[in-house]
Amino acid sequence: MASTALPSAASADETPALRPRTVAVYAATAGPTVILGLPFSVYLPPYIAEGGVIPVALVGLLFSLTTIWDGVVDPLIGTMVDRIRTGPGAHRRWMLTALVPLSVLLFALVTVGDRMPFAALFLMMVLFYSSYSLYEVAQLSWGAALVRTPADSALLYGMRDWFAKIALILAFAAPAAAQLLVPGISLQGRIMAYASLFLLMVPIALFAIRRVPPRAVVAEPGIGWRQEIRASLSFPPLMLLLGVQFLNSFAFGSLTALFVFFAAAVLDLDAQSAVLLFASFIGGALASPVWTFLAHRFGKPPMMMAMGLLISGLLVATLAQEPHGLGQAVGFSLMLGTGFVGLLFTYSMLADLIPRDAERCGRSRSAFLFALLNLMQKFGVAVAIAVSYLLLDLVGFDPRNGEAAARALHLIFALQPTASWMVMVVLLLAMQRELARAPALAIAAPPK
Repeated sequence: MASTALPSAASADETPALRPRTVAVYAATAGPTVILGLPFSVYLPPYIAEGGVIPVALVGLLFSLTTIWDGVVDPLIGTMVDRIRTGPGAHRRWMLTALVPLSVLLFALVTVGDRMPFAALFLMMVLFYSSYSLYEVAQLSWGAALVRTPADSALLYGMRDWFAKIALILAFAAPAAAQLLVPGISLQGRIMAYASLFLLMVPIALFAIRRVPPRAVVAEPGIGWRQEIRASLSFPPLMLLLGVQFLNSFAFGSLTALFVFFAAAVLDLDAQSAVLLFASFIGGALASPVWTFLAHRFGKPPMMMAMGLLISGLLVATLAQEPHGLGQAVGFSLMLGTGFVGLLFTYSMLADLIPRDAERCGRSRSAFLFALLNLMQKFGVAVAIAVSYLLLDLVGFDPRNGEAAARALHLIFALQPTASWMVMVVLLLAMQRELARAPALAIAAPPK
């Protein structure tokens, strides 16, 4: 059994101050999983359905089952990363191990995935998303082992978020560019153009992985699943942070689930919905460094509250004055995208909590806790999609005649994420009070 070594247990010499080079190369290691995140979930289902081997209804079932598997396997992978493979560079070895099957399975999915039967494709996607989770959980927990102060965690995960936004812009631009350059290109051609960016990100990640300072994993006995659960439930700041992650992901999932319908029925810009979605990610890329600076300067909980209030205010304002025309709609999408940076705050807040959790448990559970955070993110998005479509059905929204229920759609689009962010603000205030009850635990020993 093994566990990520406590950052606080290292000496100042062993844990040097976080350097700009370390921040840059660590952010670059996120490339492969960023590319295979949201854009892949947008393009892969219609690509599989277009093949005609699997009925459309079963395509939905396929992705529901793999999403459930992905959520269940995350904590198991986190426990494995925490307890197996000791010594320096353990995070690095897990990430390199995950890259091989991830690359092979991606190639298979985009070349023959649309011609595979249900059972074979399900098995392939289970292995694909398990490899994806292994890489991401190891990468996130490595970051927690690198930081030594809350300011460090804000900077490290903030720059990771900024790099992710740049990668997402490239990911959404690639299929559009392929469509412009090759008129009549098939859906498979577009998804292959998108997946080709993975070939760019892998060498960058390999170069960066070798230059991120290694952190040791040391052998420690496990505490058992009952104790794991008991330790988590009895640590209020952690439980509040998991609630914050769920609510922020629910709000984000609500916006993404309804955005295309909103663009078509409310803004009357159906043909430009892809442009508006692209603009929202540009807004996130522009805002991420600003939010990082503010979190570094004023703290993460206050800035995450400010983010929720800002975007909620923007959404509610559209109920009084809708954006008119493509120019205003693009401006609205850019501003809306500034709220798509919640992971910047939650990842760095968890990095700050890990030493406190380790002090309570007697060992670090960094990978397990990041896996729990990822689980809450996926759960929040999944619930948001289910609730959004249920509400659309209740108000009688018909995608073929969206104008008939445009006002009801607009109310759901604006108020559902707003309500989620308002509850999130309450949890963040409670989290601040909990953290103030005990003196902050240094993430690393102060320099001598």
